[in-house]
Amino acid sequence: MATLYILYGSATGNAEGMSLDLAEKTLPAHFSSVVCQPLDSFKKYTSEWFKPPTHGKKHGLILISSTTGNGDAPENASRFIRYIKRKQTIESKPFEHCVFSVLGLGDTNYDQFCNIGKILDKKMVEVGAIRAKPLVCADEATGLEESVDPFLEQVFADIERACIKGDASFATMGEMKKSQEAAPLPTKALAPVAPAPIPATTAPAAPKESSHVPLPPEKADSPLIILYGSATGNAESIAKDLAETYEGILSNPDAKTYFPSVVCMEADQFKKKCLPTWETNPPAGTKHGLILVASTTGNGDAPENCGRFVRFLKRKSNLEAQPLRNVGFAVLGLGDTNYDQFCHTGKTMDKKLVELGGTRAMALACADEATGLEDVVEPWTHKVLLEITNTCRGSGAAAGANVTVKAAFENMPHTSVSQESNEEEKKMEIVDMPINEEAMSIGLRTVRFMMNIQPGMPMEKVEFSWLPSLRASRSSCELLDDDCDHQMDDDASVLSTGSQTYTMSHPYSAEIKAARYLTTSSIEGASRACEKVGAQGLTSNQAAMSAREAIDSEFPLDGDNVDIADRNAKRVIEMSFSLPEDSTLQYHPGDAVGLITTNSPAAVSFVLSMLNEKHGLRPEQKISIDANLPITIEQAVRDCMDLCCVLKNKRILYTLAQCATDDDEKNALFMLSSKTREGTAAFDEYIVKQRRSAVDILQEFPSLQNITLEGLLGVLPPIAPRYYSISSSPLDKERGKSCLTVAFSVVDYLTPSLVVDNKEVGKRRVQGVTTGYLETVCAPFLCNSGKPVEVPEIKMFPKPTAEFRMPADLSKPIVLIGPGTGIAPFMGFLSHRHVLEKSMDSSSTPTNETSYPMEEEDGSNGVTHFRSLPHVGEVDVFFGCRHAEHDWLYKEELQSLHQGGIIANLYTAFSRDNGKKEYVQDVMTNNFVCRKRLVDLILKQSACVYICGDGNRMARDVQVALATILAAEIEGDKSVDSGMALVQDLKQQGRLVLDIWS
Repeated sequence: MATLYILYGSATGNAEGMSLDLAEKTLPAHFSSVVCQPLDSFKKYTSEWFKPPTHGKKHGLILISSTTGNGDAPENASRFIRYIKRKQTIESKPFEHCVFSVLGLGDTNYDQFCNIGKILDKKMVEVGAIRAKPLVCADEATGLEESVDPFLEQVFADIERACIKGDASFATMGEMKKSQEAAPLPTKALAPVAPAPIPATTAPAAPKESSHVPLPPEKADSPLIILYGSATGNAESIAKDLAETYEGILSNPDAKTYFPSVVCMEADQFKKKCLPTWETNPPAGTKHGLILVASTTGNGDAPENCGRFVRFLKRKSNLEAQPLRNVGFAVLGLGDTNYDQFCHTGKTMDKKLVELGGTRAMALACADEATGLEDVVEPWTHKVLLEITNTCRGSGAAAGANVTVKAAFENMPHTSVSQESNEEEKKMEIVDMPINEEAMSIGLRTVRFMMNIQPGMPMEKVEFSWLPSLRASRSSCELLDDDCDHQMDDDASVLSTGSQTYTMSHPYSAEIKAARYLTTSSIEGASRACEKVGAQGLTSNQAAMSAREAIDSEFPLDGDNVDIADRNAKRVIEMSFSLPEDSTLQYHPGDAVGLITTNSPAAVSFVLSMLNEKHGLRPEQKISIDANLPITIEQAVRDCMDLCCVLKNKRILYTLAQCATDDDEKNALFMLSSKTREGTAAFDEYIVKQRRSAVDILQEFPSLQNITLEGLLGVLPPIAPRYYSISSSPLDKERGKSCLTVAFSVVDYLTPSLVVDNKEVGKRRVQGVTTGYLETVCAPFLCNSGKPVEVPEIKMFPKPTAEFRMPADLSKPIVLIGPGTGIAPFMGFLSHRHVLEKSMDSSSTPTNETSYPMEEEDGSNGVTHFRSLPHVGEVDVFFGCRHAEHDWLYKEELQSLHQGGIIANLYTAFSRDNGKKEYVQDVMTNNFVCRKRLVDLILKQSACVYICGDGNRMARDVQVALATILAAEIEGDKSVDSGMALVQDLKQQGRLVLDIWS
């Protein structure tokens, strides 16, 4: 006969008492014995659970657990919770021979009501078990008995029936709904809470079909696949939100869904995990389901984790093979209209999927970061699951699956803005609560002032429909014991440092070899920084903060002398980094490197102190994030959440707001994250213009500081790498053989003035988290201290480009337009070209060892043919900056190259000298000789034109200048429109190439 297992997690004795009482009841006939133990005793019984039972079809488990503290597991249940959360456990499905039922105990006066019960119920399904009875959540605040007694009376019968039949046995749809209604989402949460499973709507009966027409299947024979290509985390977040939504629908056993499961992964994992499915023929009239979410990086490039997939789509051999002929798809592209190639990756995917046989389920959607992703993303996410189901199921399908998905979305909260004018009057309701003006935080006081709320008046509460519906919840973490080696996943491995490929997920550690100011900036701040830190070096948070203070004191940004403040804010640094010792990293002029950045030392220090004070967490304690290898809490705070970037994403702010324990602060944050007219204006003034980050919000709204580490990891996105153009050449033996160089502007400025109650709360000094850190750690090199100061290594990886390359044909003239730090990659171009020209005059040909010839797919034959060239094309360079004597970058090098004939013409423009603002585009259009020169180079000599730098205005203005010049020459007029058509032709020919940023 079978054994019934009753496992409990108990802190105060309630769950244990109920379990023991249940174990003493008369067992159903199917069971001969009962085991009642704490959940953490589970390992004693896994050898039985993980193999088929000898009696019946399934083992029976009843799980009863309370929730303690801030949603934590009782002490005698934490190991079991960690076990079922592990990725390895989920993948192996060890509980496939078990049925279960969960009773959760909680208190709605606390934020994470029945959190452990909900986790048990969700994760048991994920590890393979079958739910025999819907989750029941009992509330201590209203009386446990109301939910506990019915559960205890019925659970034996439900478990026995499920064990014998081998499947779930629910009572009624009403019971499912009642169970879910008993566990509402808390109004306050210290960490994001997963939504309860969405109830299905019973579908109407399908119409009868003619006997000769085969009905499509009730279920697809393949999962719904969601692929993402993500650089900063936005696309990944949206894709995982969709997958989580569909999993919520699937968790309801009565749901009539078409796809049996959902799989979400990086697009580059398609080959092994998707292609075999796509190549199989589904039932007639149906399709495999595919949803794609992809951002666009740089100048139209695909993110690193979807580059292989895009190349697969572009492969000519696939046009004939039609590998996507069995696939229905929908694409969401994310981009930024400040860049030239808006949503290029999404557009490429959408076009190529059709060319390779795919069936489009929805028109391509393109979301713009410049105006707010949510405007496009939210409507798309509310439609895409229904549309992909309709397309893949086929037109003759029964309605059940479609109705289920549609009903699920109708039950989801969403943002809907009515066009009727009177709706604006309904958007707020007044909350009648006492106001304590003296106890107000600076954040609350500022928002109230901006909203023009009079003293003593309550904060206005925003209606739910005006708030974002997209969640911002991605990561989970697990606090590990001090001796955590045994808790690491068996399949975890560390990539070898000798790997042949360095990527964002596998960077190399570069040493700082040299650094210098390219501007005429003082090195006194760097000297004082080195004196402050002394021999302790710059590797600790405290040392880095002290050094930063010393540097900042040398460069005040306020004061009466505007010119000095302007120059202090304009600092450009060139840094040299070591290449990997294994010599496997090869680069070309035009390539970039990605730097793995961290949060600022000040932000890390604040959050670590907050977590210690509120939750007793120590920096050296170990955690595992998303079941990955253990790291310290300090590492997690420093590297795994973006604390310092401006909170431009309202859904992140909204999710943070739910963690506030003070209602006034919560309502103020809700207002900021809303789509109301007042909220949008306040968000722009308080967040965007004042450049407030997550750590600023935590400091200015103190009731948020109760948030847990898991809450922060769940709300905040990962830190995006920062990309910098390489300014050296691998052929340059002096600089490029064993190291590479980059140049960057140190981001350092004051925000606009903002006066609240006659007090200045604006004019905040804001620094780039990466450039400020780099300036700090390279201080010993900036001042040539000569004293040994320990500095940290910088993690980085190469980011090759296929387009931003010099012509392989050295006879082609080139025009380089690079104001400011846009000149940096062109220094690599010029250095590379200089070496090649000198090689042409020598008796020996450069070898592959030094020339790093380009790969075939780059559309170049490398440099191996240059000795046969009759001549070398000329190079014209355009450079612009503010002051000729302060920020003319690489002045000596450029003048030397000009005098040596490497640069034929050097044009400069200075916008803050002589009282006249002049930019490079002005030189191009107003200088008659320059204008004629450009016409000759581009139209007669087929020159290639390169533009690098600011994408917000400069790149557009330069292209307009080119259009004006070319139109006047060819058509005899100054029509910018006709000239822009010529500019577009140059782009299509690969003769006008841009590398821009915003």
